[in-house]
Amino acid sequence: MVTSDANIPLAAVRSGIRRSADPRAVRTRERIASAVQRLLHGGREVTVRAIVAEAAVSRATFYTHFADLEELALWLQSSTFEVLAEAERSEADAGDPAEAMLVSQQRLVEHYAQNRALYAAVFTIPVARGMQSAVAQTMARRIRDHIVDRADLPAALDAHLSALYIANAATGVIVAWVLDEVEADADAIASHLFELMPRWMHRDRHSHDGPSVAREPERIQP
Repeated sequence: MVTSDANIPLAAVRSGIRRSADPRAVRTRERIASAVQRLLHGGREVTVRAIVAEAAVSRATFYTHFADLEELALWLQSSTFEVLAEAERSEADAGDPAEAMLVSQQRLVEHYAQNRALYAAVFTIPVARGMQSAVAQTMARRIRDHIVDRADLPAALDAHLSALYIANAATGVIVAWVLDEVEADADAIASHLFELMPRWMHRDRHSHDGPSVAREPERIQP
């Protein structure tokens, strides 16, 4: 397939805008995100048509910032991972790292609960189930940062591989829950994500006897 040279600059411009930290681009993305939240809270269907109408932007503006609904969902998740990672870091510094990790998992699940309709719509699309890998990759980058900066990683383990393992496992659980493939409430999911987390993830590398907040997870029905 031959690509027209005229399309190359346009694609480059769109790619730059999607990554841009320019205040105008940020405000537009936030405006679109706010529209999604209003649609979800109102129990309305989340489609590109509904989003642009609610956000009062053109379809061209939407597609300048996001290639499709799946990319918007991935951006929302990525932004959430960043916020949660920063909050977890601050709270771990101020108190119990294990408790901070548990609270972070609770907030993560709460995000998916609040945006369940959007993510269910995206994950249900057969092609979009491949987005689970993209979400895991995005989550893994944050987990690897945590491992390198803070965790007491065992000498036999690699930070990148460990992050991929944890992220893919967590994402698998979350996607199954969002799609109602398991019966569990948000607290049970958060508890399992925390209890399945290796203890060294919330043990500072300079201390081998940090506190633990281990608790019995609720049983989950398939």
